[in-house]
Amino acid sequence: MQPQQALSLKEKAAYGCGDVSSNMMWGMTSSYLMYYYTDIYGLPLVAVSWILLVARIVDAFCDPAIGYFVDRMGGRIVPRLIQRLAIPFGITGFFCFLALPLSPVGKILWAGLTYIVFGAIYSCINTPYGALAVMISRSETDRTSLNAFRMMGCQAGSLFVALATIPAISWLGGGTSPAQHRYGMAVYVLILSVLGSALWFCVARGCTVRHPPAPVRQNLVVTLCHLCKNRAWVLSNLLAFFYFVGQAALFGFALYYARAILGGSEQTGANIITGITILLFAGVPACVPLAKRLGAVRAGIVCLVTQIVAYLVMALAGASMTGFVLSAALLALAQGTMSPLYYTLLAEAVDDGDHLTSTGSAGLAYSINTWVTKLAMGITGFVLAQFLSWGHYVADGATQPRELLSWITAGFIWLPVGAVCFQIVCLLAWRRKGADGSPA
Repeated sequence: MQPQQALSLKEKAAYGCGDVSSNMMWGMTSSYLMYYYTDIYGLPLVAVSWILLVARIVDAFCDPAIGYFVDRMGGRIVPRLIQRLAIPFGITGFFCFLALPLSPVGKILWAGLTYIVFGAIYSCINTPYGALAVMISRSETDRTSLNAFRMMGCQAGSLFVALATIPAISWLGGGTSPAQHRYGMAVYVLILSVLGSALWFCVARGCTVRHPPAPVRQNLVVTLCHLCKNRAWVLSNLLAFFYFVGQAALFGFALYYARAILGGSEQTGANIITGITILLFAGVPACVPLAKRLGAVRAGIVCLVTQIVAYLVMALAGASMTGFVLSAALLALAQGTMSPLYYTLLAEAVDDGDHLTSTGSAGLAYSINTWVTKLAMGITGFVLAQFLSWGHYVADGATQPRELLSWITAGFIWLPVGAVCFQIVCLLAWRRKGADGSPA
């Protein structure tokens, strides 16, 4: 067999378009959905916490189902599946931020239904997309490069949302009142939805499936048992879970931290999200040389220890904007450098599973990983909303109770610190490979 030629820049860019689209909507839901529910649409905090959690419980069925479907149909169905779901992805994302004039109960039902349906469509398009890198190339170098483009796309989509959202909804709505913000948010998300659908078409038409897994006819329970015996795959899912706990807390509480702890405004929070997103993007290119020098596992541990240091400095800085900016910059660079390693390690784990069990279950393996990330987001969103409730948060209030400060600090700093510590434990348990590819 002749070695595969290096992937073209065009194909890598096309692959990265998927995460641009995903993370425009992911950025909206992770950074602004709770704010939209509480301060713009006027939902009670208890309802918000349950909406965020229930949506992820429903996804417990969607992600494995689409992964199992992909495995049974074979890898060549992936581009067609992405193309057919591109438009539904945009429509359901728009509905999440469409504030219909309903009764209080009607608003809760509408918000819950639209977020659940969007989560299901997101699962059905993002899960096959995640498995696509394994099917494009077998080269570890190509996969690392693909995932670097994926992470740059991720940060580009998030950056666009961070830069544009608060100014755009005020400009498009014609002012800053809740009614104007509701209108501005709907128009703004409509633009994002159209752009997001177009980017998914770029993925479907620009990426080539060169190594499609054969259709799997194995029993679902048997396949799941094989996956659970794959230690690297289990650890990669734990890594993803705790990584997204930290991400959900960082972006979900940024607006609240900026106002309550730093004494700023909504725009201050948007600037923090923008700055962090830019530095996450800037940290991604450092991943490849660092991983080559230290190996993926050791490079990850270095990045995680750096994050702990950054969080501790942030806690000590308190209301100091200078201390916050310096610590947040260090945190974001370390997270950006680390981000491609999660997917590189996951691809390695899926390869190990195929070698050890011959299940060929890349679709199911990636689908469960996708569900794990959203479960982390859902649980964290539920916890953060509870923190706001316990601190007696006043929606759009000029002043807040003093007890709220400790709850926001717990959600923005100490919860992520715990998540980072668990990630270090996972990497320490990872079986490193020797030069011959066998466990070291």
